[in-house]
Amino acid sequence: MDVRRSKHDTLGRLSVFELDALREAFKRSVRENNVTEIRWAEHAELFVKRAIGKKSRVLRA
Repeated sequence: MDVRRSKHDTLGRLSVFELDALREAFKRSVRENNVTEIRWAEHAELFVKRAIGKKSRVLRA
């Protein structure tokens, strides 16, 4: 097993702490980008795609 991969990567699950951090980061992004509630779904999709892209770049390093 690749040492850079954690247990949650293998299982495809995130810890409560990781989910909380993502939630807080999303809320901060909403505030910083003045996203209205009606556009949250679209913003969330882009936010997750960017977060996954950043994570995969870290794992490849």
